[in-house]
Amino acid sequence: MTSLADQLRLLLPPVSYDGSAPRLSAAIEAEANALTLSDAQAEATYSAIFADSGMGLTDWERVLALPDPCLVGVPQSVRQRVQAVVSKLQGRGGQSRGFFIALAKGLGYGITIDTFRPARAGIARAGDPINGGAWAFTWRVNAPAVTVSRAVAGITGAGDPLASWGNKSLECRLSQMKPAESILLFGYGDN
Repeated sequence: MTSLADQLRLLLPPVSYDGSAPRLSAAIEAEANALTLSDAQAEATYSAIFADSGMGLTDWERVLALPDPCLVGVPQSVRQRVQAVVSKLQGRGGQSRGFFIALAKGLGYGITIDTFRPARAGIARAGDPINGGAWAFTWRVNAPAVTVSRAVAGITGAGDPLASWGNKSLECRLSQMKPAESILLFGYGDN
């Protein structure tokens, strides 16, 4: 394959210009270098547009005010930071069960959600919980007792652990996104 400068020389009219002339050759080399640099910068910009690529991660975190205040000081791998950016971008509204399950899945957690309702005559059976008062506004997120986030080739940064445990990012994000009038509980393990 020929260099970009050689390709630019081929675009010159063959009779009018001598592509090997020193000054013209220097100008063509300078143009080729500028075009190569421009192409590399365009590639980097294109990659940074997509948050899940991991490119431009610090800029995404700055724009989205990450890490969340409840996660300041908690060490996170590059993969967890990318998941937090993607989760925050996708988590712009919604109050359905499916929305919160998808939000948790984006953070790397498989959850289920239980809701509670007050006992009502004609519906409740003997032995059912009564769940009066604030229980009508309470919901519980059920997650595995241990959630392991493993390193992934291509996303893991130098110095990141090969695996990390914990549910702090799940609790933080769902607590921020829950409806204001609701009470959110977390249950880990068998519920």
